[in-house]
Amino acid sequence: MPPKIHRQLEIGRWLMACQFHVMLNEGLPIHGGDSALSALDRIEGLEAALSVYKPDSEFSRLNRDAERSPERVSADVASIIQLARDVFDATEGAFDMTAASLSEAWGFARRQGHHPTSQQIEEAVSKVGMQHVELDQSTQTVKFNRVGLRLNSGGIGKGFAIDRASEILEGDGVEDFLIHGGQSSVLAKGNRYDVDSCIGWRVAVSHPEQPKIQLGALRLVNKSLGTSGPANQFFYYNGIRYGHIIDPRTGWPASGMLSVTVIHPSAGWADALATGLYVMGVDRAVAYCEQHPETGMIAILPTKRQSDVEIVTCNVDETTWTANR
Repeated sequence: MPPKIHRQLEIGRWLMACQFHVMLNEGLPIHGGDSALSALDRIEGLEAALSVYKPDSEFSRLNRDAERSPERVSADVASIIQLARDVFDATEGAFDMTAASLSEAWGFARRQGHHPTSQQIEEAVSKVGMQHVELDQSTQTVKFNRVGLRLNSGGIGKGFAIDRASEILEGDGVEDFLIHGGQSSVLAKGNRYDVDSCIGWRVAVSHPEQPKIQLGALRLVNKSLGTSGPANQFFYYNGIRYGHIIDPRTGWPASGMLSVTVIHPSAGWADALATGLYVMGVDRAVAYCEQHPETGMIAILPTKRQSDVEIVTCNVDETTWTANR
């Protein structure tokens, strides 16, 4: 017998500079709404620890004091720093949580893009490098071994928070749900019991620069996705377009793709890898996915015709990805 069709219950809150939503099959379970609120509370608590815009956050304290002496941190902060280091190593530095100085040099931190001088870029790069963040798990302390280095959770924080929120829901016995932060970081568990299907959760993939055009759809079954691209933050200088995703190794904005969507069991990994693979470029991104079968990718590339795109996929089968014809 097919499962009963359930209306969708959606509970949201503005957190981490975007709208987070928890989506449930209404009534499955009856306390699902209360669990969703607890999950959002968990994200709110993480924002208080990770936001560099809150002067009393743990990240702000580290950015002020950790270059002078080891600073004790919470288990959550230790975990996200370890995760960021793991992705940094996996992508050979293409994802780097210490790249705050580069965003500032290019004006993206204030959403006022401008072209820095070569000297300014060189100076900013000198303050970057996850290898200079010393995390001592035995004492749960963090020390910066480079002057001027600063952390920013912007490329990984939403995914990390969604993973922690998922733990709350699953701990409460909620088996079927989807959480997203600003639609670019998504985690889906179980099934959506609706008219069309009850296998996983359907997530639309839109044209990065023309969001009304749907390019296809993903069906997430106990998986996460992260999407990264410069469509909303860029500027032109001497006729050249510069986006906000900067290669932390060179100090220059990455280019070549419109967006990268990563499918992965972990929302934190998906979030950070989306940035890392974008920086790596399509060929090296495909090579990475071929070496890591748990990582799927949908890369959207520009073509000579502005209205068209090229879609490159890796480790994404026909049961997961359906392109619009």
